Amino acid sequence: MKKIFNGQRLKEARLYNKLSITDLAEKLNVTKQMVSKYESGKSDPSFEKSLLLTEILGYPREFFYSEETYFINNEGTFFRSRLTATQKSKEPATISTKYSVIVRDFLEQFIDFPELLDRSKYELMNNYEEIALDIREMTSLGTAPIHDIVEVAEMMGFAVINMDYQEDKVDAFSSMNSINSKEYFIITIGERSSFFRQQFSIAHEIGHWVLHQHLNPQELDKDEYKVMEDEANKFASTFLMPSVTFGEELRGLIVDEIETYYNLKKKWNVSMAAMIKRARDLSIITAEQEMKLYKQMHYRKWRNPEPFDLDTKMTLPVAFKQSLELLMDENILKGHEIPMKLAEQYQLYLTPKMLGEICGVDPAIFKDNSQSKVVLKIKDFKKRNLGS
Repeated sequence: MKKIFNGQRLKEARLYNKLSITDLAEKLNVTKQMVSKYESGKSDPSFEKSLLLTEILGYPREFFYSEETYFINNEGTFFRSRLTATQKSKEPATISTKYSVIVRDFLEQFIDFPELLDRSKYELMNNYEEIALDIREMTSLGTAPIHDIVEVAEMMGFAVINMDYQEDKVDAFSSMNSINSKEYFIITIGERSSFFRQQFSIAHEIGHWVLHQHLNPQELDKDEYKVMEDEANKFASTFLMPSVTFGEELRGLIVDEIETYYNLKKKWNVSMAAMIKRARDLSIITAEQEMKLYKQMHYRKWRNPEPFDLDTKMTLPVAFKQSLELLMDENILKGHEIPMKLAEQYQLYLTPKMLGEICGVDPAIFKDNSQSKVVLKIKDFKKRNLGS
């Protein structure tokens, strides 16, 4: 039976690659009207054009000839810096989130991931300090500096994805999604940030999760969105720098000299700018002192990048990677069987490269090397040792 071309999936693949209809038409050497017909289902590409689509867009050919067998409910995506982000950058981010949800849902069949905390009790609370301290207590963080927010987020049950989405205007994005009656909060971070900025970005996304329940950010106007972003920033600041420890430590130091924040940066693992803003929010410094500190940073050329930004490695998510290693080490699934199972259960056809990016692993693990003609043997150490 002839398989039917799925125009909606062509549109999805085009948007994921940040291509306009005109861009794709030029690469295919057809008119933009023809691409529109492909996407609307009014015309099917020839066999040769379908192969070219695979080459251009990086998706397996089967992707374009299959239907989704799942329904994902996305409550809206929180884009840090949405006010400057373009629609062209947001669309592939939303699509990559969908793929991440499916992969996480697939892995849930085999892996006992941490469960998301019950956030319902925070719904009507607006005391950020109280909320942050309560979450710290429930996750056994205490009030000390957080050394790796990625690890904390994964321990809290968030699915954290590191993806080079090549967008300087978006530090991170997140969304609550449900599939098969299971909820997943996905946090995606980019590769162009610094470790210290990443710390704040992830805490900011956790702030959206806890403060903005049942809120669709895409339905907010510009001013409403700015208020929501400010709230997430305040939560991130209190979560990373509790007043009972960070505030008390800072009060015992010279608060209007930039060296103080330079010396504290590698202890509290946040940017100097974030510490200065936190000091102002806690009324430890005045507005004039805050401005003086920023001027000192500017004079010393300590902004973009700040000291330590370039020589401190960003931490990476490990939950997806460890899940795959467990499945393969325990002989539950072989690497090349994972994309096959995803296709079988969800009709989702992704290349090893795309899966590798989602899971943070070398794409080669998803390839079947059992048919390779290269046969290697281990050296006979016993005979060699006896001969010597």
